[in-house]
Amino acid sequence: MRLRIFNCSPKGRKSNSRLISGAFARGFCELPGNEAEEFFVAREKDMEKGLASFGEDGINLVVFPVYVDAMPGLAKEFIERAALFRGRLSGTRLLFLVHTGFPEETHTRPMEKYLNKLAVRLGARLDGVIRLGGGKGIKVSDSPQKNKALDELTRLGQSYAVDGKLDARILERLAGPSRIPRLVALVMFPIVNYFGFGREMRKNGAWERRFDRPL
Repeated sequence: MRLRIFNCSPKGRKSNSRLISGAFARGFCELPGNEAEEFFVAREKDMEKGLASFGEDGINLVVFPVYVDAMPGLAKEFIERAALFRGRLSGTRLLFLVHTGFPEETHTRPMEKYLNKLAVRLGARLDGVIRLGGGKGIKVSDSPQKNKALDELTRLGQSYAVDGKLDARILERLAGPSRIPRLVALVMFPIVNYFGFGREMRKNGAWERRFDRPL
């Protein structure tokens, strides 16, 4: 079985989307006879090549980040162009993989509802929507969160390759909690702000202006 991955992150080859989808693909390709190909649609050449194969038999995995509940414009463009295949996807199985830096699953829940509707509108068989919360630190090589999330995605790919179904228990763990306990938030958020957003502000010379606001 062939898995086609459509990477709709504006960051392309440097994206978290590549790491995340790659973990799923590794598990999927452990089954003999399975193969995967990734298209980085931020490049127009890959966009055209990917769209040319979108309607072929097999499995399409569309992956993109969610920015404060919204998809990137690149993902929107890809979906609109893929809509030309509406009604011609009877032999195509569809998967979506969306991820966000926020840990709570509430940030990806609205997108999941939309993608379920989208599959119906396209006339494709939807095998499921994979949601990953807390993906901000996925590139940190020594992060326990990274290792755990990628291992879970690989196991998900393995099980999907065998029976064509996404393991509901793994999906729930990947999506993240509905809410962060208040005590944890009070401790965690200042640390994240200082070492995450704060680091970016200091790097760009904006730290001293962090409290600026419009008149």
